[in-house]
Amino acid sequence: MTSRIVIVALLTAALAMVATEADAKRSRGKKKYRAKPVPVAYVQPATSDKRDNSTLCDGGVLITADDQIKGCSALIASGRLNRERKATALYNRGNAHFARSDLGRAIDDYTQALSYRQGYAEALFNRAVAHSMGGDMQLAAGDYTSVIALTPNDADAFAGRGTAYARLQQYDKAVADFDRAIALAPGNLSALTQRGHHNVRIQQWAVAIADYGAALAIQKTNAEALYGRGVAKVYSNDVKGGQTDLAQAMALDSGVTARMTTQGVPPPQITENLPRIERREKPKVEGAPEEKPRPPEGDRGSASGAAAGS
Repeated sequence: MTSRIVIVALLTAALAMVATEADAKRSRGKKKYRAKPVPVAYVQPATSDKRDNSTLCDGGVLITADDQIKGCSALIASGRLNRERKATALYNRGNAHFARSDLGRAIDDYTQALSYRQGYAEALFNRAVAHSMGGDMQLAAGDYTSVIALTPNDADAFAGRGTAYARLQQYDKAVADFDRAIALAPGNLSALTQRGHHNVRIQQWAVAIADYGAALAIQKTNAEALYGRGVAKVYSNDVKGGQTDLAQAMALDSGVTARMTTQGVPPPQITENLPRIERREKPKVEGAPEEKPRPPEGDRGSASGAAAGS
């Protein structure tokens, strides 16, 4: 696997009620997704602009998403790229659209990239994330399955598919994927947190607390893990400890209550003496929590070599 890049505050967008932008950034920080810009290896004719289209399309911290789109579009239209390089340029442009939260155009570019390069796992992964963010969990699960077929030890793909299955209320499949993701990568934050949510939904409080604790050992400011642990503690008769966790979660992220409720983990009902819980056999889960799009994974074999004619 190649290195991964980060995309700022994308995955909380349209699928759930979210906190204010400042709160969201403070609690979740940057989101990773698999899509590292890959050098297209196209020699641009001399130009007065110091940054040629190839440099723009490659992206980087000093290049805006709009400029990256412009550079990639020029390369794609040039007719000078072979199929591999054209797939890379489309992939990079899709990443730029993704960074602008333009999911429709990102999906289109990833799909075109796949038409030029079969088995393009990075494009499949990012398209799965975009489908998930757009609310189409069936398509997301399908793309994650394709990624797993290509890279069977990909913990992030199992975690992503598990989250999609959970939204589809296919809980047995979801838990199996979360378990597999954690077996492959014990520190997979998404799988630990999502499995904790599931254990709250089925009222396995001690197991949920353990999953959330493992997630918080990795990221102590994870508002969803704190909130979920708080709910589980309340229903385990540790009301004071639960209320402390809930308060910390809401201080980190003012939108966490609404978002957790859409995931089937509503706030606990506390009576004067003991917690009261209404048993839910099949909670309706709406929306999609933050997912971890795959940090840009570079392209094997596309970072070098000169572009050929199309």
